[in-house]
Amino acid sequence: MRAPAGGHDLERRHLFLPTTTPVDEVLDRHRPRRTDPGALGVLDATGANLARSITVDSSTGPELDGAAGDEWYESVDDLSDLEALFESFRTHLERVEPAAPAPGEVRFCLDSIDPFFDAVDEEELFRFVHLVTSAIRERRGMGHFHATATIGNPVLSTIEPLFDATIYVDVGPDGEPKQRWRLHEHDLLTDWFALD
Repeated sequence: MRAPAGGHDLERRHLFLPTTTPVDEVLDRHRPRRTDPGALGVLDATGANLARSITVDSSTGPELDGAAGDEWYESVDDLSDLEALFESFRTHLERVEPAAPAPGEVRFCLDSIDPFFDAVDEEELFRFVHLVTSAIRERRGMGHFHATATIGNPVLSTIEPLFDATIYVDVGPDGEPKQRWRLHEHDLLTDWFALD
């Protein structure tokens, strides 16, 4: 899902939901951009399983530069409880959003959606993704969901129409990464071009 990017000097506000990428790596990639607790939220689902519920555990959470308290971090233990996960998402989103967000100021990243394919059924996942993307659109934000599932995956095909675009990434014969965009509203598929 994409929205206008806004100005390059805009102080962006980020909410991350990593399922496979360690939180320390997410934070390292995010620095030196803004990482104060009022502009950053992490719902850490890297250790999630199907037997537990969502809890906040700041004692095992990563360190955030200059962070006072643990409001920016929450540990997610159960990917199948999408209702609780959405409530946590919405709480963090409301915490980081400014009073009048500029287009593209609020950013959300789910890295990666693949673990949800086995945790919940297709209909539940569709509803969850619809709620998340709607909340981001209401704030004129930008969201992106990473997936390693192949083209034609039935669950991925079901949720793709909820997004403005799907970006396919591959490596060319020369070893250079390349990308191809599918714009859903116009049913347009671009040629492959360099990934910058």
